[in-house]
Amino acid sequence: MPHDARYTGGGSTRGAGTRGEPASGGRRAAAGASVARDREPVVALDPTAAGALHRDAVVIDALDVSVMDRVHLEHMRAGGVTAANYTITLGDGHDFREAVDRILAVDAHLVANADLARKVTSVGEIHAAKADGVVGLIYGFQNATPFEGDERLVAVFAALGVRIVQLAYMTANLLADGCLEPRNAGLTEFGRAVTRELNRARILVDLSHVGDRSTLEAIDASEAPVAFTHANARALSPSPRNKTDEAIRALAARGGVIGFSSLPSFVSEDPRDATLERYLDHIDHVVGLVGREHVGLGLDFVEGHVQGSLQPRAPKWGGANLPAGSAGLAKMLPEHLRADAAALLYLPYAPGIRGSVDLPNVTEGLLRRGYAEPDVRAILGGNWLRLFAEIWGA
Repeated sequence: MPHDARYTGGGSTRGAGTRGEPASGGRRAAAGASVARDREPVVALDPTAAGALHRDAVVIDALDVSVMDRVHLEHMRAGGVTAANYTITLGDGHDFREAVDRILAVDAHLVANADLARKVTSVGEIHAAKADGVVGLIYGFQNATPFEGDERLVAVFAALGVRIVQLAYMTANLLADGCLEPRNAGLTEFGRAVTRELNRARILVDLSHVGDRSTLEAIDASEAPVAFTHANARALSPSPRNKTDEAIRALAARGGVIGFSSLPSFVSEDPRDATLERYLDHIDHVVGLVGREHVGLGLDFVEGHVQGSLQPRAPKWGGANLPAGSAGLAKMLPEHLRADAAALLYLPYAPGIRGSVDLPNVTEGLLRRGYAEPDVRAILGGNWLRLFAEIWGA
């Protein structure tokens, strides 16, 4: 997600809540490398059956940066979210101690709100959260700066419950280049050392924001499958934050999963054209490219934040940050739209999937497009469960 946030949920923007926040097999026969945009539904749908399927399924959102107050946790539960990758540290240059303090604060917050959510560190704990009717939060980093210059700190964060780590954010750090770093250099020696330690500690490597060359080199360097927890197909929307078909094929060849975001600039070349149907087009494209077993959700919601509230500081353990606000993020848009970046980067999320409460619309949309029930369950969360089990164990 851009580090200058937009509101994305139902209701109005807000600050902290009342308790604070410190399947099997093959592809669909109809899936292809490209699909028609904004097409009519192709399968008659029983909304009651779709709702029952969504309620019964394990639904995993592989990236949520929202203010985790009670309002948002209730929205997640209402939308059927079983578990979500929750960002502990963003593009903010957090060092080791700051990240530890953040983890301890979120731990305490979840204890105070145990009726709604809990920390989860295993597949078994995700299933237990589903059975108990609470949301499971998976602790993740969107920048590897808390490791400072010492790969041994990976084990410390594993012991504190971190289960997903993105190697870099928008720009360069000591490990790799982010997707908006113009030099597009590859993985550093320190990046390779950290990747080895992440594999050893059974933490999932995330490459969503990572630059093209660093992405391919990290996939090759990792002994375990990796993830794009929140990125779309560049073939359908040419933002550098989206992934090339080459990268998606490489990810899938190693057993990884890509989760799709509903951020308008990732869904459609012109963010004003983003819709639920175009969001589903990305799923269709990648299913046709590599199969449904490598596809999941990663909405990248920022509910509760106000514009500018996620603006990072200059990193202590990496390169220079982008200029503040839309000036630095304009490169996520096609060149002919960059003059309008101040407006286009802060549009609401795609209609029909603007917040966690809208996730049942994805289930309905997939069924209307002819996906079989086992495939829908896999896309909603089953594929992430498979990957998590392989990385974390049961």
